Amino acid sequence: MAFPETEMSRIRTILRVCLVSLGVLLILIAVMLAIGAWQYKRVTTINTPNGINEARYVRIGGIDQWVQIRGDDKSNPVLLWLNGGPGPSTIPATYFFRDWERHFTLVMWDQRGEGRTFASSGRSVASTMTIDRMAQDGIELTNYLRSRLHKHKIILLGHSWGSILGVHMARDRPDLFYAYVGTGQVHDMRADLRSAYPRLLARAHSSHNKQAVQELEKAGPPPYVQLAKYLIPLRWANALDPPIQFSISAEKLPGALWANLINLPDLPSLSQGGEFSTNLLLGPILAENLSVSAPRLDVPVVIVSGSDDLVTPNAKTFFGAVLAPRKQFLTIDGGGHLAVLGRRAEFLHLLLTDVRPLAN
Repeated sequence: MAFPETEMSRIRTILRVCLVSLGVLLILIAVMLAIGAWQYKRVTTINTPNGINEARYVRIGGIDQWVQIRGDDKSNPVLLWLNGGPGPSTIPATYFFRDWERHFTLVMWDQRGEGRTFASSGRSVASTMTIDRMAQDGIELTNYLRSRLHKHKIILLGHSWGSILGVHMARDRPDLFYAYVGTGQVHDMRADLRSAYPRLLARAHSSHNKQAVQELEKAGPPPYVQLAKYLIPLRWANALDPPIQFSISAEKLPGALWANLINLPDLPSLSQGGEFSTNLLLGPILAENLSVSAPRLDVPVVIVSGSDDLVTPNAKTFFGAVLAPRKQFLTIDGGGHLAVLGRRAEFLHLLLTDVRPLAN
């Protein structure tokens, strides 16, 4: 059946408009990507005379582990960040922590079973995924950093799971560290989650999250017989944490979008490593009581806690129990368990005022 000429003309006009619109859209996307790539490079480039920008595999604990070292001035104190999880890497968030690199040589590390380290070793390291082995990895990395950067000591920052790792490292080798900084500080994970449950359920109700309320009420308060059941409050605690405030200006938004795009190839190893690490380390994490395993740390201890932490609300219990030559407890009002990510400007201010002087 043939269309009338007038109808064909109308269809051709619509097609031309659609093609022009598609072309304009593709051009806009290309321009946005180009701007994003330029913005990302401009923000993340380190071209200062004494700066450092390295990312490579380092042989640690018998396997190749991915280590990133960045900073404007190698004479600044070294800050080794032990990320939470276990499993997630902080390296994809490098763009958002550029301000930190002006004051510290910031080291991000894909731990055993995580990120690019997992991409290299795969599941072959399963039998070595223990707290003791990974703490020893951290100590080996610290010695590598001391040699590479010509430092006597460094500052240790442990977040959530990383706070368990950091406490073990500081306990075993206090001579390597100017200070231990804990955030989302674990005390006794089973007790932490038991204390957090009422606040977590209240947050789910107040935010009108019906799915969270339903799943949390069905699980009931800890303790649980099945270890995997602890993932329910952990998942919702992170989901209901105060929003991450990256405070990206319109000028820097294209760079932030590009930062996410260039990390897409790493998503499979990040996802698989997270599941792999959690399955192997959840039990040991839940069995850990840091007041028992590390009653004393022979380094200054600084705890930075979000006031609305729904995962580790017993940070003050750990702080009160641990013996140390110097202790300080700092609070970020309105911050949650992810305050180190969500309130990074305030966190940096505390590092500069209360931690950096310890390295002088």
